[in-house]
Amino acid sequence: MGKIKKMLKIRRNADIKYVVIQHTGHIVNVSSEIVNNEYLQRGDYGAPYDIIISKNGEISLTPRWIRSPYKNKIEINSNISKIFKYKNHFYSDITPSQYQVNCLNIGVIGNYDVERPNISIFNSLTNILIETLNNINIDLYTSLLYYSEIYNISSPGVFFYDKSYLLSFVKKTKEKRFIPYVPIPDGGGVIVEEPEDTKSYRLLENGDKRLLENGSKRLLEEM
Repeated sequence: MGKIKKMLKIRRNADIKYVVIQHTGHIVNVSSEIVNNEYLQRGDYGAPYDIIISKNGEISLTPRWIRSPYKNKIEINSNISKIFKYKNHFYSDITPSQYQVNCLNIGVIGNYDVERPNISIFNSLTNILIETLNNINIDLYTSLLYYSEIYNISSPGVFFYDKSYLLSFVKKTKEKRFIPYVPIPDGGGVIVEEPEDTKSYRLLENGDKRLLENGSKRLLEEM
């Protein structure tokens, strides 16, 4: 495929106000490259989405999102943390047109009017939403839209995840505290550290916790 003949309109991460989720409508399992090529054959600038989630949970970034000069250039199996390294993007191709500049358009491969999405898709989708919250100043409770909410079509399907449950899961996962375990060189257990201004403890082999800093008796809630 050739390069872009004319420059498409540019949107920035700061322009994004909505996250729109839809399905591709494929009955059979296809790759993100096939999805993109189908739109190329129709004369479009590749897939209309910014991110494509495959049935195995693989995340691909489309030419629109990575602002590629090549219409068939897709970033396959992209790491979650790399999504927002791209600061500028070509407009998303979505109807109604007012969403082309201010939405992150996620396409999930499949037809969820006739099947149910699997756990791999759920994991990738929730991780993308959490990463979006970490990089863009939006409130998912008002910004997350299923395509059926803005356009007269059932996408992402009647069997897709309940949106309220999806939002609740993302909220709980984002707020959950993750405690890193750092090995102690002398082998005397591990040091457990809470983030930022909290205290450090040594977890002994018998399961007891020993505070490593004086002046606090608070124990880790997660232990």
